[in-house]
Amino acid sequence: MIQGGIDVSENMLQLWQQNKGFIARLAMKYTDCEDIEDLKQQGYIGLCNAVDGYRETEGTPFINYAAFWIKCSMRRYIAECGCIVRVPEEARHIPYCDEYYIVPFYRSPFATQNFRSYKELRKLIEENEYELVHCHTPVAAAIARYAFRTARKKHNTKVLYTAHGFHFYKGAPKISRLYYSVEKAMIRYTDGIITINEEDYLAAKKMCRNKKCDAYKISGIGIDLSRVRNSTRTREDIRDEFGIPHDAFLVMSNSEINENKNVECSITAVAANKGVYMLICGSGKSMEKCRELVKELGCTDRIIFAGYRYDAKELLHGADAFIFLSCREGLGLAAIEAMGAGLPLIVSDNRGTREYAVNGENSIVCECNNVSQFIKAVHLLSSDDELCKKLGRNGYSCADKYAIENSLAEMAEIYGKYVDIPTLKTETEVLSGENR
Repeated sequence: MIQGGIDVSENMLQLWQQNKGFIARLAMKYTDCEDIEDLKQQGYIGLCNAVDGYRETEGTPFINYAAFWIKCSMRRYIAECGCIVRVPEEARHIPYCDEYYIVPFYRSPFATQNFRSYKELRKLIEENEYELVHCHTPVAAAIARYAFRTARKKHNTKVLYTAHGFHFYKGAPKISRLYYSVEKAMIRYTDGIITINEEDYLAAKKMCRNKKCDAYKISGIGIDLSRVRNSTRTREDIRDEFGIPHDAFLVMSNSEINENKNVECSITAVAANKGVYMLICGSGKSMEKCRELVKELGCTDRIIFAGYRYDAKELLHGADAFIFLSCREGLGLAAIEAMGAGLPLIVSDNRGTREYAVNGENSIVCECNNVSQFIKAVHLLSSDDELCKKLGRNGYSCADKYAIENSLAEMAEIYGKYVDIPTLKTETEVLSGENR
């Protein structure tokens, strides 16, 4: 039916639902290389390719044919440094979305696949006269902005770009000069740059100087605090799932496990504090390295790897503190969510965490890669219940600034500078079908 053009969207969604478990099992084989959600996204793309190329007359069962294409897509993704476009499993439930297209972009600026993505975008642009386009992530945004350069002149299309963290920053490696050059060159095809921390905002203002482009700073991308704060699970229930004593001090981590996230330092800090447990949510390239470190430190009973968890927000309610030791962050959504759940933070000092982490007020802030400070921070919180409560209370209040209602209002105000939209005052109004 799909190949015949019959109810393509509905039938593809049904096919995805039928095979998502199969795709997830295939993805698990590669989680030591890449994040499972990115791999599952690639699996969906492989499934689409299988549908396009399958010929029933050749006698091969579709599931075997699809498995080949799904694995090829995942392996290609790994080789090309990874796709950053992600389609949720429940595609039909993307809120307030009338139509979506899957156009894969690759993190590496040198990936040849990105040229194909550019051509796909150009085709979409020719078929639709877009009034406003909002781009995200460095490589994808550069390609999109370049693709829309003609539309800006022909249809007066307005192009916005949210920098979730510039790849050039204080202390960045020399390769960052490439990203700076690209970002600066793309200014001519951009009407507004949106940033989420002060350092990036100042950089954006500098790049936009004497250009027809505005720079903005907003309070992150928005957190649904109701989901963070209204857990259906109890502290005891969560701990029972992972075999963690009810009275133990539990530190939680939730992030992609890679070199930048610095999970190894978090493990070392917890391991040095006897009796302290750690729950690590996430997956990524450094997963195996972290597992080996836990074995070397003799802490397999205290440090638990939970893998990628859709319910990570709920698991926060089983923890006593949250550790977030990234070397660099645009902001750090996971840490703000932890604050929203009332947890004290242990964070490394970087341009993102400086936006909300105040040492002694809602967090213990440490120098990046200063292991001795990390160890002391874990010890301090695990031995001082009153301090934990104080930092948690203050963090709980601080998180309100980053609520999705505030972010939506800020974005609505920015959009209103470029297109005519109603004045929006509440989250309901922002998200209503009438105001899309």
